[in-house]
Amino acid sequence: MVLIVWQGIISIHQKTFLEALVKQPGVTKVMMVVEQEISPYRKNMGWEVPVIENVEVIVAPTEEKIKSIFREYKDAVHLLGGIRVGKMMTMAFDAGAALGAKMGSLSEPYNKDGWKGMLRTLKYKYQSLRYYKHMSFFLAVGKEGVATYTGLGFDERFVFPWAYFINVPQMPRPVSAQPERKRIIFGGRLEPGKGIYRFVTELARFDKTKYTLDIFGSGPDEEKIKQLVAEKGLDDTISFKPFMPYNDMVRQYCNYDWVVLPSTAKDGWGVVVSEGMLNGLKAICSSICGVSWAIKDGFNGLVIDWNDADSCNKAIERMLSTEQFADSGEISAWAKNGVSADAGAAYYMKIIDATFNGETKPAAPWIQVGK
Repeated sequence: MVLIVWQGIISIHQKTFLEALVKQPGVTKVMMVVEQEISPYRKNMGWEVPVIENVEVIVAPTEEKIKSIFREYKDAVHLLGGIRVGKMMTMAFDAGAALGAKMGSLSEPYNKDGWKGMLRTLKYKYQSLRYYKHMSFFLAVGKEGVATYTGLGFDERFVFPWAYFINVPQMPRPVSAQPERKRIIFGGRLEPGKGIYRFVTELARFDKTKYTLDIFGSGPDEEKIKQLVAEKGLDDTISFKPFMPYNDMVRQYCNYDWVVLPSTAKDGWGVVVSEGMLNGLKAICSSICGVSWAIKDGFNGLVIDWNDADSCNKAIERMLSTEQFADSGEISAWAKNGVSADAGAAYYMKIIDATFNGETKPAAPWIQVGK
């Protein structure tokens, strides 16, 4: 079986998933076709173009090249990162539809807020009427993704919950010099949608001897957060670090107990939480994040609901208390079965079997493994 993935860029978040697909029984070839190698946004976050082992990568194909891929691999299963999103994806969709190719789509939920959200809804409803008939399955990121695309009319039998499945290095966990302090990490853009200013505002109300927080990243909220930290006298408790190269960043998790992602606006999945859990960290994330679906209360973390004024405060209180969550080994083992690249690759093959071979619809791995 040949598997072809069409994406905007060569994403670090796809690398280990694609490498795991290569190893699946019956897979003879995996190909990734992208519009460009990397975006300026990801470069600023310390990303580099990853080398994906044993996967053929094609960058910026011409229209004729796109058509030739569909002709040459007429029995392949194609996974498109959206329906007619951008020039290359539009050409790929049209070429595949013309030949009746086996196609599926991977999409995050879109932002429905405001008048722009209304226009997006109209656009996607139009797409559902005109284009969904050419798609055999839909990988929808997070609960909101599933709700979004079933709501647009795609048959729920062929809408599958999806995550950004990854493998990351498993680093030895050093013993904390101050075990009574919870060591917290945040990594990402310092912007309103990530909710980190709001989270720090809540955290600052608690005894600073009970925690440390390291913030990796930059963005428009950076100075505002730094000013808050200075005003509250937390300079020795909350520290700021610049974006690091991705491979260096994922090696930092072993130094922490908790990872936070308190997003206040659309956040399709939230890979930093998966990275943290694979390294045994507990997580606090908001219900807006797709990865909140994989958080089991009291086991591997806590979910906050920004619509509840006390939710974040209560989550921090529990994090800093003596409440016993699962240990790092249990969380890491659970994450390997639930959100790793290997788990995702095996799940994808089951999705293909359910879609094209009449097999039973599989449960998402993070649901299937339970606690």
